[in-house]
Parts: sequence; structure tokens; C-alpha cells
Amino acid sequence: MRAHGRGWRWPGSRSGGAARRLVQALAVVIAVALVPASEGPSIVNLPAQPGGIFYESSAGAAAYAHPGALVVAGRDNYQDQAFQDVSAAGGSVLIYLDAVIDNSHGRYHDMLLNASPCGPATARWPGDHQANSGGYLTDFRVGSVLQGKLRCVLEAMVAENPHMAGWFADDLGSRSWFAGIDWATFPDKAAYREGAIALTQTLRSVADEHGLIFVVNGTWSADDGGGYPDVAVHGNALADGGFVEHHDGEIGFFGPYGCSLQWAAQSPVTRGKAVNFAVTDTAAGLAEYVDSNCYAYVNRQSDYDGVAPWGTFHPTGLPSRVAR
Repeated sequence: MRAHGRGWRWPGSRSGGAARRLVQALAVVIAVALVPASEGPSIVNLPAQPGGIFYESSAGAAAYAHPGALVVAGRDNYQDQAFQDVSAAGGSVLIYLDAVIDNSHGRYHDMLLNASPCGPATARWPGDHQANSGGYLTDFRVGSVLQGKLRCVLEAMVAENPHMAGWFADDLGSRSWFAGIDWATFPDKAAYREGAIALTQTLRSVADEHGLIFVVNGTWSADDGGGYPDVAVHGNALADGGFVEHHDGEIGFFGPYGCSLQWAAQSPVTRGKAVNFAVTDTAAGLAEYVDSNCYAYVNRQSDYDGVAPWGTFHPTGLPSRVAR
């Protein structure tokens, strides 16, 4: 059994009429107008450049020790020297965290799910829903033990990893795509969405305190789980970006999804410049995501044990370490 969730899968695309698109555009303009002021550097999220996921070995991460590069560290290896070198060179290191599946492997997942200085052990979602081979759905409903512990765990990660730039929040979307869960019969879709929003609110709050970012690997799709705050618009305004996992040939949906102005609209760090990340199975898939101009980071990566960069890097203004 792998220690990491595989995220989500999308079965198809959606389209809407001109009137709906006009309403969506107006809603996003309003959301962007409400972005908090920031004195941070201007974010340059395009053109796309290489990013890499290094859940197991960190050896290949050294190739990303450049300004603007981005890597995702795993449950155990996040303090490896290679990641510290990426940070020192001006790259961004996101640390993996999954609050949705009850897999307690790794220091911070153990702190979050089991009894720890952050609080008592958490529970499973009522009904014991096995999401996938990685574990069961946690009880992340608003007011749950898990919701109450998350801030403490995030603060511990910040205190112990000054080289981190933020979090890669796996499986965190407004609806489930888990193979083991029949969403059509799931008993409380509203509580799922509300709990997911609350998790992103806590991530945003802690990220803002320390000048960090977070990327979600889970869908925030218009009218299917829904975006946030506008359910009819793709994206979560609290997240700095989303992750698209092996959806080659589906740029017709994931282009507009990634280009939605609702992403990062309420982030004072990236201020509406989305840090979307896509991994593909094929070279053709990589090219279509790069060419879409909707993704800041792209790579062809069949597994998550590391991947070489396919091109050069450029500075982005994204954080490369804890700011405060």
C-alpha cells in the first residue's frame, strides 16, 4: 500500500451558456477586487516551467535548486538536504499533507490523526467510508476533532521546516472522486463541501501568517461540488492553485479549469496569480498543458519518486522559505 493518496479523477467536461459565463465572469471580478493588499513581490506564474514530486527519494530534487523551481516533498523525506538546497537556491518546497484519508504514516499525519500534543485521536466519517487502498475517509466535518487539530499541526510543520514554502494538500476538494465512495449515494454532500472549505480556510490562515502558499489536489469544479466562494465558477479562491493528475487529452476541460480567475483570488501571497500544477503521462500531454498558459508548473511523471526537469527555470516571486 502506498503512503500517499492518488488524488482525483475527472470523467468528462462541462459547458455552459453565454449568460452563465457572463455571470461567472462578473462574480470573479468582484472576488478579485476583494483580494487583500500585500507588500510582497509581484508573482510571475508564466510561462510554465518544470515541477517535480518526490514522495520517496529526494535525490533528483537537487536538479531543482534554482530560483522559481517547485518540488513536492513526501511524508518522511521533507527535511532532506536536497530540499533545503532547493530552498536556499530560491526554489519552492511544498510538503505533502492529507487530512482527508486516515493514513497516519509520517510524523505530521501521526500528529493529526492520533493522540498527540495537538489533541485527541480523530475519527472516521460516520459510516466508515473506505476511500481507497490508502485508508478511510476522516471525519473532517466542521467542528470535528480533526478540524480543531489542523492548525496546531500546520504550525508544527512551519516551526520545524524553515525551508518550506507551503503545503501540497492531497485529496482536498469540494466533492469526492474516490473509487470506494459512491458520490451519488453519499449521505451528506453539503457537510463534505463545508468541511473541505473549512480545511482550506485554516490552511490559508496559517499560510498568511508565515508568507506561504498551498496547492490542493482535489476538484473545485463549477456546479459539481462547486468552486469557492462561487459554486458556479471553477477554483478555490483560498488556494494558491490546484493540481491536475494524469489527464492527458482533457485540456478542453482542464484549460478553462486552470485559467479560472477564482483560483487564489483571496490569497494575499499570490494575489490571484494561480500556481496550478499538472503532471501528465505523455509528452503530448505535457505540451498541451504548457501551451494552455493555465499552469505554472508541468511535468511528465508516471510515478511520484521524482522526475528530471524538462527545461530551464525562471524566478516567480513565490516564497522559498518561511518568512515569519
